[in-house]
Amino acid sequence: GGGRRPSERARRARASLRASLLKMPRLHSELARETIAYTAAFLVLHVVCRTLSHYASPTFRRCSPSDKAYWAASMVSTVNAVAVAAVAIQVFVTEPGLTALADDLHASVPELESWGGFFLGYFVADQLGNAYWWREWSGVEATTVHHVIGMVAYWRVLTGGFGHFLAARGDHSLCEPEMVLGIGAARSLT
Repeated sequence: GGGRRPSERARRARASLRASLLKMPRLHSELARETIAYTAAFLVLHVVCRTLSHYASPTFRRCSPSDKAYWAASMVSTVNAVAVAAVAIQVFVTEPGLTALADDLHASVPELESWGGFFLGYFVADQLGNAYWWREWSGVEATTVHHVIGMVAYWRVLTGGFGHFLAARGDHSLCEPEMVLGIGAARSLT
């Protein structure tokens, strides 16, 4: 607020970060191929987690089929969460100007684009499990809202340079990749 001008350091940081912003939206077909590949990878990881848990945990072997699927989905979710946190930390460490752009809903970082298929692939893979186990798993309604909002917002940010309002104004827990990567992250529709 007020008429306070940013420091020279903040102006340089802002200019440096703006120079590295995404220049063009991604093609839908390119992002779709990448998302499908990561969806398949997350589904394979789910099977691997389920198989390893069968051999490593007597508790797992006593679970119902839906509980086994939920257990494996939780393990895959943890892998996704670790990746999201690692990328976020990398962004905040390597992009010191990011905090200078906190009020800029059109700012972005290259990591937002390069990890797009990964984030979307996780959402799709997890949502497939939610759809299959809809009646058995608790909380699937909230998770479905979380995933659909995240997928739509993130897809729109990456392919059209818009959607930042939906992502930035939504509940932070609904749009975690965008929020973690500083979704001030989208470019405006011009």
